[in-house]
Amino acid sequence: MRARTIVTLAALSVTFLAGCTGSGDAETDAGPAAAGTTDEGGAGEAAPAADDPGTARAAQDVMAEQSTSTPHGGGDAWGGEVTIALRAVEVAGSTMTVRWTVGWSDDEAPDDAGASYYDMGLQPVTTVTDRENLKAYRPFCTEGAWQPENLDGPDAAVAQQACRASMTVSPLENIFFKFPNHGTVESWAVLPAPEGQPEKVDVAPVEGLPMFTDATVTYLDGDSQ
Repeated sequence: MRARTIVTLAALSVTFLAGCTGSGDAETDAGPAAAGTTDEGGAGEAAPAADDPGTARAAQDVMAEQSTSTPHGGGDAWGGEVTIALRAVEVAGSTMTVRWTVGWSDDEAPDDAGASYYDMGLQPVTTVTDRENLKAYRPFCTEGAWQPENLDGPDAAVAQQACRASMTVSPLENIFFKFPNHGTVESWAVLPAPEGQPEKVDVAPVEGLPMFTDATVTYLDGDSQ
């Protein structure tokens, strides 16, 4: 059975802003959207066969952009700031593709320096939240599951870690990909299509960076409500 990776949210304790804008700092905004438990468990599955989401559509527009001071994690402690720009939330058939860019810039660091998610203490876990229907979605994975069936304790944690390590996200190197100083990297994640075809969703492209609220969903098959 496909793990739909749908999270039911009992409550959301953040203040949402009108329009597709950021909702504050990284520590408070990234957490609530990822809270809750999944409706379905089981082994994770890859997204249904489709064109490479990284090249299927060359998104050029930017819905919203936010910058934050570079957070510090377990690696090199760089300064400067991280800029994240949400490009698009696109639904085609049973999949939803979120596209964004990540840029890192530190004038005090060498030009050939790089900062990874690990360095910044971030997780490349994308969460899309449909506030109206109190559901949240996470990327497909090829191993493990966001909420394993018939598992608890250490076994469940291992399954969730395996799911994080095999998510359909780019950059594929996950937490160790080095974002170049003064550079911008195109990124994407593939998730299950949202139920009920919502017109707006909240998007946290990276766990630990600011959330974007009221992002417009584009239905590529023209079946939006």
